[in-house]
Amino acid sequence: MNADYPILQTDRLVLRKFHREEAMIVRELAGNPDVAHGCIHIPHPYGIGIAEMWIACHETWYAEGSQLIFAITRKTDQWIIGTVSLTIDSEHALADIGYWIGAPFWYYGYATEAARAVIAYGFGSMGLHKIIASHFLRNRASGRVLEKLGMHQEGLLRSHLLKGGVFEDVAVRGILVKEWKSQIHTRNSPSENEI
Repeated sequence: MNADYPILQTDRLVLRKFHREEAMIVRELAGNPDVAHGCIHIPHPYGIGIAEMWIACHETWYAEGSQLIFAITRKTDQWIIGTVSLTIDSEHALADIGYWIGAPFWYYGYATEAARAVIAYGFGSMGLHKIIASHFLRNRASGRVLEKLGMHQEGLLRSHLLKGGVFEDVAVRGILVKEWKSQIHTRNSPSENEI
């Protein structure tokens, strides 16, 4: 991949690489039990050193072309509110999108806004063919975000992952580049009221 780590901007957000000194913010946000409980890959308790090791790997993963991980920051105050990432399978032009938002920043639409920008980058700049996502079936908020992004449910993995001592059902969703292009075209077309 390009040596320059991408920076993406939306109306309210800037998506950029994490810096080592931001590990404590990650630990505080991801360590919240409500955040960890809803996410497949966040451990709880979130131990000391996990965020530091995670951030230290980002540039290597990006250079390898295996992952692209963004800090989600608000334009107004540059405060980190979460993360959004793509795990890339370049052989199949496929990526898995993942995200979490810190609990104080829930219900503002930040996850949808950030993920929409990353999907556009994946299909546009990276030339991906398909983007998928997985979420615990019980995590309805995450499912709604993926629906807003135009991702279709492709499967249900029953009693698939162990989280907090419970085997969880996992929903798998996906969107193809042609579906994304169709959404963009529809969004950019004038409505009957505008004609």
